[in-house]
Amino acid sequence: MSFDDTADRMEWSECWLEPGPVPPELASEVRRFTGGVVPSWATHLARVPWVVRATGRFVEKRIAYMPLALWDLIGFIVSQDNSCRYCYGASRAILSVLGYRDDQIDRLERDVHLADLTRAEQAALDFARKTSHANPRPTPADRAALAKAGISAPAVAEIAYAAAGSGFPNRISTFFALRPEPIERWVRNPLFRFVRPIAARMMRGRHMPSQATSVAGPCEEVLAALGDAPAAATLRTTIDEALASPILPRRTKLLMLGVVGRALGCARSEIEAREALAGEGLASADIDAILTNLGSPLLDRRDALLVPFARETVRYQNRPIQMRVRELADALSLDEVIEAVGVAALANVVARLSILLDTC
Repeated sequence: MSFDDTADRMEWSECWLEPGPVPPELASEVRRFTGGVVPSWATHLARVPWVVRATGRFVEKRIAYMPLALWDLIGFIVSQDNSCRYCYGASRAILSVLGYRDDQIDRLERDVHLADLTRAEQAALDFARKTSHANPRPTPADRAALAKAGISAPAVAEIAYAAAGSGFPNRISTFFALRPEPIERWVRNPLFRFVRPIAARMMRGRHMPSQATSVAGPCEEVLAALGDAPAAATLRTTIDEALASPILPRRTKLLMLGVVGRALGCARSEIEAREALAGEGLASADIDAILTNLGSPLLDRRDALLVPFARETVRYQNRPIQMRVRELADALSLDEVIEAVGVAALANVVARLSILLDTC
């Protein structure tokens, strides 16, 4: 199955979100995340800086334990599964830069068990796929299978993070129908083979040192399951920035977190959202009615739009969700729409990553 065949089957609308200037300080941060470039998502999302930084953090290889090669392989299969035309093209191009031949990538795309991978790598990709799908959620038995394949518990946690985290840029790119990056054309250029080895050395990255970090705050139990992996600090910072942003009310974001948590069977996300919403003045019965019915007379006009939208972001088809986001832009400000998509994407990361807390 060729790149063109797969890409052509991915439904994709025209991108209506216009690019804008990226402030120099934010552009500098993005370059640190991406290895020196400012991708198009940064120019499209620059109005809401925390969403730009979050996208960059989920793209960056912030791992200490799992094999580096797994990061890019997971990003590829998750973007394929999510039918993200933007991320699929970019991640496939990255694999080409790293030295994978087209026929190897094609086999990986068809079935990880047909690819030139070790048994441990195949098991890791199977687990990553289950984490991303969350339908059903991976079980402790699935994690035990990874241990049997020789993958340590800290590495398993990072594999889950890579899979869940890949869903963030997938949703950002898909919901706004971002246009493909130039790297897709670059790897097809006849001169590519001459510069590939240099680019590969830059893209392979290196392991980061483990770091003990305080994860106290919203979603802390999920973050604690990452142990001393760098991802714990990444998520802590991202969640705090999202909740502190003044564009949407904190109550709105908590409602979205609770809706996504319930939809994905993440009891912890729902419990934390309910506890925080009680502090926002909502009674337990009212919260339950909102999470069950995705609506309530207690919701204002904005929340009445964003609560059901959050549920739609759990499982979606490209064109309908792209149309839905465009409709939101007719009713809300552009900043509110970008932030709502970012919050929904982040809620999906946390709820999927909560499989690390499942014990039975």
